[in-house]
Formats: sequence, structure tokens, C-alpha cells
Amino acid sequence: MSRRIEDLHPRLQLKLAQLKEVCAAQGINIKYSECLRTVAEQDALYAQGRTAPGNIVTNAKGTTYSSQHQWGIAADFYLDMDVNGDGSKSDDAFNDSTGLFERVGAIAKSIGLGWGGDWTSFNDRPHLYLPDWGSTTAQLKQQYSTPERFAQTWGDGKTTVSAIQSINAVSSYERTQFITDVQFVTGSRVDGKAGPETIGNTVTVSRTKNRNHAVVTPLERRLKALGYYSGAIEADEGKVPCFGAGMESAVKKYQSDHGCISDGEITARKRTWKSMLGMIG
Repeated sequence: MSRRIEDLHPRLQLKLAQLKEVCAAQGINIKYSECLRTVAEQDALYAQGRTAPGNIVTNAKGTTYSSQHQWGIAADFYLDMDVNGDGSKSDDAFNDSTGLFERVGAIAKSIGLGWGGDWTSFNDRPHLYLPDWGSTTAQLKQQYSTPERFAQTWGDGKTTVSAIQSINAVSSYERTQFITDVQFVTGSRVDGKAGPETIGNTVTVSRTKNRNHAVVTPLERRLKALGYYSGAIEADEGKVPCFGAGMESAVKKYQSDHGCISDGEITARKRTWKSMLGMIG
């Protein structure tokens, strides 16, 4: 049973790396466990709770290619954090007492992944998948017959480990671009480095203050990149930026995760601005 995400569909590899980064930005550390499975491995899991000891963990038979794991379009995640505060992470891999699995599921869906926690026939909260072919393998089986034939369509551009690791560089670029955009619309020197001038020129924005200020656009982009905001970027549609209810909710979530007062307002020169600009942790 593979734990190597590089054995998965190239697009899923990138999505999983992005998810890990966005979750980390929201204070949730995750890792991936089961990725690609063989027919024999899937059949062994299917036997649990039926013809073999243990609890039922899947309704998908390996011999019928019914598991998304066999097709390389799914992976399971677990928590890599001390949820219960006892000083150990090892006993909290699947501790959902604080609703972390649902939060990860919501973030996963916001970046285009499917989440097994939405399934009703077999609720599988650690399960993530590419939803392009639906929530089952029926379409894949009809179109490709076997996982091997499907894998042949992935081509020579299969994502490598180095490409996955480059997600960190993408994340870093996003913050630099955010700083640059904020500097430009607030009249600061545009150098991509947040300092006294940049924070000094920030403005207060909320649903009632400067809601149409140009700085709302980079704020929307940054919060969307981090998985907090799921609304439209008005500027991309030729509209005036607007700090609405969606942004207020996104800001509150960001503030709650980053030790700021969760009031939905980004106050000039204060902690939320400093956090978003990377001036404080």
C-alpha cells in the first residue's frame, strides 16, 4: 500500500500539496497515509469485518476496481498535531473531537477536491479525491476499463517530488505579490518587503469602512489563496471591489486562527494587517 503521493495522478499531487500548505496557514497540520492501492491490498481491506477480523473499513472490492485509491485519484489524510494537549501527536491522528476533519474537508473542497466526509452510504472523513469522474469509479471503469490504461493517459509530465516541494515557493510568491499590490494601492514604495512605510500607509477596511477601497482586491486574493475566502474577485469581473459579508466572514476566520481580535475588520496598522503582511507570526 503506497504512501507516496508521487504515485498518484499528477493533478492530485499538486492539489494535495496545496491543501497541506493552506491547512498549515490555518493552524492545521496534516500528512497523507494511504495513496495508491493494488487489487490484492484493496481486497484485503474489503475482507475486514466480513471474512477477516476487524471492522468494515470499505465497501469497495479490489477485483472490481471500485476504489478510487486503485485509480490513483485518492489519498487519505491524518492529523499531525497534539489535538488533546497531552504532549503527544501519535494518539491524535484521527481525533476529530474539535471538528478538524470537517475543516480540512471544507478547505479541500474550496480548492477543487472531493471529500469522503460528504458521502452518506459510507462516510469516510479522511478520504480526499479528484472529483472529475464523480464520487465513484463507475465512469473510470466505463471509459478506461482498468487503472493501468487510465495511468497511461497521464503522460510524461507526471509531477515529481521536486514539483510538489515547489509549492512552498508558490506560497512565498503569493505573499510577496500581495505585499506589492498593497504597497501600490496605498502609495507606499513598491518593493515587495513589508516595513514601517507599508504598515504605516495601511487603511482600515470592513463592511462599513472603506468597503470599496482598491486594497480590498489584494485582500480578497490573499484570503482566497489561503482558503478563507471563496467569493468572487470583483476586479476580475470588471467591477468595483466590495468588502461584503463573505469577506467579513473570511477575515473573522483568519483572525481567529492567527491570534487577532475576530471582529471582521482589518484595522490600519494593527495586528491583522501585520499578520497578513508577514510582519508577525
